[in-house]
Amino acid sequence: MAIFVTGGYGHIGSWTALLLARQGQHIIVYDTNDDAPDYLTEVADSITFIKGDVLKLTALREAFEHHHTNIDGVIHTVATMGELVQMDPHHNINLNVMGLVNVLELARVFEIEKVLYTSTGAVYGVVDDLPTESLPLCPTDLYASTKTSAEHIGIQYAQTFGMDFRVARLYFVYGPGKLPSRFIELYKIAFGALEGLEGLNMDKGADQKLDFTYVEDAARGIALLFNAENLRHKVFNIATGKAHSIGEVVEIVRKHTHSPVPVHVGPGELMRRSEALDISRAVAELGYEPKVGLEAGIKRYADWLKKHSAAPPLPK
Repeated sequence: MAIFVTGGYGHIGSWTALLLARQGQHIIVYDTNDDAPDYLTEVADSITFIKGDVLKLTALREAFEHHHTNIDGVIHTVATMGELVQMDPHHNINLNVMGLVNVLELARVFEIEKVLYTSTGAVYGVVDDLPTESLPLCPTDLYASTKTSAEHIGIQYAQTFGMDFRVARLYFVYGPGKLPSRFIELYKIAFGALEGLEGLNMDKGADQKLDFTYVEDAARGIALLFNAENLRHKVFNIATGKAHSIGEVVEIVRKHTHSPVPVHVGPGELMRRSEALDISRAVAELGYEPKVGLEAGIKRYADWLKKHSAAPPLPK
């Protein structure tokens, strides 16, 4: 049997594919990008790649039709994130919502029961305490609205058609596989010095605290959720449960970067957003725990980016 991973060569999808392949699973990667990250080399024999776009329903259907008897479940990671949604809202809202609808519909048609969706802690909106999964969703921007909409549609598919729909809500995932220069502005400022980017200036934001989650930990939580049986709940926060300021991140980055460049972030906060997510449900029901601390994760990220500094830029 195999696991069908949309966006399987992307940041979160590729690490999820890696961990599941290490467990002996065969992975079918469906992605518009045919350039596999270097760390997937060790499991290349466990991966079948199909180049395709989740918005192209006919092509996606052909992939499901060809492989559905071997598919144990789907992990859907494809999305445009953060303020990047606003750069082309019609396309990106369509991608973030209808991409999942297409996956759900084909899973229904081909009787693939299990679909895991990677969502975000941004769906909670402005929450002063650590949000738990039982809180009502209150998105405050376009990106969070697309993820909230997709979650609701997935839940209704599950209730209507008897599907097993699971949600992993991630938060500020960083690490190898993502170039800071190709991501949202906050991420670029926080981690851009690791890539040697110039012009890293922000008037405010140093005091903004967020739950920075190393990508391997995020992928580990996704793998645990996908493999779990007899779940009491279907929605889980996958993060660290701890908040760190952007100023703190910048200082650790400055310590470990192989390409030192000036970074200036003024005092204050950028936005009202939950500082971290409550991960107690994932700890209790999945046996999840984040294993890579912030400094260790940044050091690993720095070493990966150094290795790739002379290589061609990764595709988006």
